[in-house]
Amino acid sequence: MLLERLLGKTPWLARARRRLEGAGKLGHYELLHPLGVGGMAEVFKARAIGPAGFERDVVVKRILPAYGRDEDFVRMFADEARILGLIHHPNVVQAFEFGEDEGTLYLALEYVEGPSLSRILRALRAANRRIPPAIAAYIGREICRALDCVHRLEDEKGARLEVVHRDVTPSNIIVTPWGGVKLLDFGVAKFASAARSTRAGTVKGKPAYLAPEQLQGKPIDGRVDLFALGIVMHEMLSLQHLFAGDSDLHTAKKIMEMKIPRLSAHRSDVPVELERIVMRALERNRRNRFGTAAEMARALDDFVVGSQLHLDEVAAFVREVEAISPLARPAAFENLAPPRAGTPPSGPQEARTVRDRALRLRMWNFRPRGAHLAAAIGLSLAALGLGTAVGLRITTAAERAPSAVRPPAAVVGR
Repeated sequence: MLLERLLGKTPWLARARRRLEGAGKLGHYELLHPLGVGGMAEVFKARAIGPAGFERDVVVKRILPAYGRDEDFVRMFADEARILGLIHHPNVVQAFEFGEDEGTLYLALEYVEGPSLSRILRALRAANRRIPPAIAAYIGREICRALDCVHRLEDEKGARLEVVHRDVTPSNIIVTPWGGVKLLDFGVAKFASAARSTRAGTVKGKPAYLAPEQLQGKPIDGRVDLFALGIVMHEMLSLQHLFAGDSDLHTAKKIMEMKIPRLSAHRSDVPVELERIVMRALERNRRNRFGTAAEMARALDDFVVGSQLHLDEVAAFVREVEAISPLARPAAFENLAPPRAGTPPSGPQEARTVRDRALRLRMWNFRPRGAHLAAAIGLSLAALGLGTAVGLRITTAAERAPSAVRPPAAVVGR
């Protein structure tokens, strides 16, 4: 079977299979096969079985045995579970249960069928295709709706939790074959009453999707998620990684200083109103961005409705992309499977998207200006012992201009 060959050839999956064969069940869930493994947790497709033939596929995420007694990792896991337990929204992956089985903490999550946005973009690049502007706007609108719910979360007493996702990236967005859009992975989310807080001078998130205020060590709010979503939308429409550089230092410098190319420089069929929305989300001065996710959602909603996009066309587009994609398995949690430490990436860097791995950059609070930016960031990294940071690479060969996918013709309602 394909799965058996895959498990046998991929070291981390083979190790996960051996653990799986010894475990069988976790709580009242039957573990079926591993989906991914990351820095502190591993993820399985599982099945809940009940009376009268009831079955339900779920995703079970559990802390790796090596970190089960680490208080910091346990608190992070508990914080993620707490946030997900408060969210009830169609555009956010749902949590069913946070439990413990013989000392092992686990989180049971909704199993979502469909490719991640990062896999969709890889498939489009490989096939020399484009995403229709209306579909990119639709995906952005749905994520804005998810973020609006997340940012407005309140505790049981009605106090605002000030949740910030901090990891809005293509690998954390799933598009289903029926046109649904889901945001997942709250592992590095920040909120006011978290069991643990981010230490001063620490930046959490993937380097190429950080907002300028994160790099400067300033207090953050939901507008960093909107900046990250602006990056994602720019990449959807241009099919190029916006800020990813040859290193973390280069990436940070580009975020702070690079002139952001307008989408019209990449393709001529992006309407001016959509380009304006994306560029506003990418304003370095957060006061010039959308003030809230709801405000950005309304702007995108006006565009989507005006473009007369129909939901079945989104679904048809996803199925078409899946047909040309070289990856057959569902891509949920694919970003939890980084290469082994010390192993240099091989093959086309675009396909590998090494830059999407979860990284933590430790920096001093700084407000770099002009030519002093590189020195300021370099000293910060060196002072905190990062030395040579994990390289973030981009392709330098010019891409061919992708051919357009059939434009949508009907309408998706509000």
